[in-house]
Amino acid sequence: MSSLVLEILTFENGERYPVLVDEAGVPHFYVTLWVTSRLRSTGKTLSTITNKIYQVKRLLEWEKKENKHLFREFQKGEFLNLNEIESLRAFASVNLHSQRLNKNSQRKKTIKNGKVVVSQELIQGNGNSHLYNTMTSITAYLVFLAQLARQFNSTPESNREIEDMERLLKASRPKAKGSYIAKRHLDVPRDLLRDFMRIADHNHPNNPFKDESIRFRNHLMFLLLEHLGIRKGEMLSIRLSHLMLHGSDKHIWVMRTHDDVYDRRSKQPVTKTKERKLAISSYIAKQVDHYIINYRSKVSNSKKHPYLFVTHRAGLHQGYPISNSSFDNTIMPLMKSVDSRFSLIYPHFFRHDWNERFSESVDKKNSDEKKLGNQISADKEAKMRKHQMGHQLEASSNIYNERHITRKANELCLEEQEFLEHQKK
Repeated sequence: MSSLVLEILTFENGERYPVLVDEAGVPHFYVTLWVTSRLRSTGKTLSTITNKIYQVKRLLEWEKKENKHLFREFQKGEFLNLNEIESLRAFASVNLHSQRLNKNSQRKKTIKNGKVVVSQELIQGNGNSHLYNTMTSITAYLVFLAQLARQFNSTPESNREIEDMERLLKASRPKAKGSYIAKRHLDVPRDLLRDFMRIADHNHPNNPFKDESIRFRNHLMFLLLEHLGIRKGEMLSIRLSHLMLHGSDKHIWVMRTHDDVYDRRSKQPVTKTKERKLAISSYIAKQVDHYIINYRSKVSNSKKHPYLFVTHRAGLHQGYPISNSSFDNTIMPLMKSVDSRFSLIYPHFFRHDWNERFSESVDKKNSDEKKLGNQISADKEAKMRKHQMGHQLEASSNIYNERHITRKANELCLEEQEFLEHQKK
């Protein structure tokens, strides 16, 4: 089996279709059939399907490593046993990035108790949540493949064996799906984002971007992330028609633009959450209007599509909507290069920061209105946060309030410690 890569096809109706192809560009037959019949037909998003293909790709790599042909084996009634499933699980648990680094590293020789000991850096594993999702996708694909292989000669016994294989595969997943979650948003110093935004200002002398129009565009993108708490994909998918920049009701609509025929980006940035109307200040409206009139309008090809943020640099993609990769691999890294402390900042942190500032605003308002009885109830606060975040359920916003809760808990804990220490004096 030659090496496989994932490509995104764009149909005439705008639909993005991820497909796993070999070096000759030929799609992997069984994976493509699985995607078409089990994922695409049930309305799974491009992002979900893409992730599942990458996860199943780990299975195909294990299959190649073990010199197996699973479809032929399933046809003969030879399904995965416990030892094979344990081998597969161990293979899927290895972090690929760490594995590549490990291959390039040299083994270290040390002398211990008079003997030469050869050591090598430990290969980092994937977290439980990542492994859980990977094994879940692999299980679904293997059951599909086994049923397909036995469709013309299935028996009650073979059906039971497929069910047994599925049960063993599911049992191999980590017991605690979310036991390891990297909470980077809790570790970012409070003032760091403010320092980042000062450098991002298009007038700041340390702004790393040289072109004036690019500096203004980038600053505006960061302003929208900071002021609205929207996701990166929501910001990159804003259309001109989503804007109301004049009058007393200035706002931006966060809309779902999936499979848009006007969007030439293969990995289209989209809104993951509910559509919603977000109020904007006169300052933000003025900045957006200034960008459209004085910068965007002067970029070639920008009038061929309705998206707000475009590529300014001359070249093949000039005037096209900015891609996720440009934002993640060019704009963010160059901003981070200004100050080593900025390495902690990532696009989604703006969303967490907005929520913390929102919680502080509610606390302040409730403190100011305590005597008047006009406080914002916990229920009303949850509903307001739900709208701003675009969530279906109020509970979905809980993770965004963790930073505020943690800080308040630590502040109260320190006050209690200081009180006890004062009493001892």
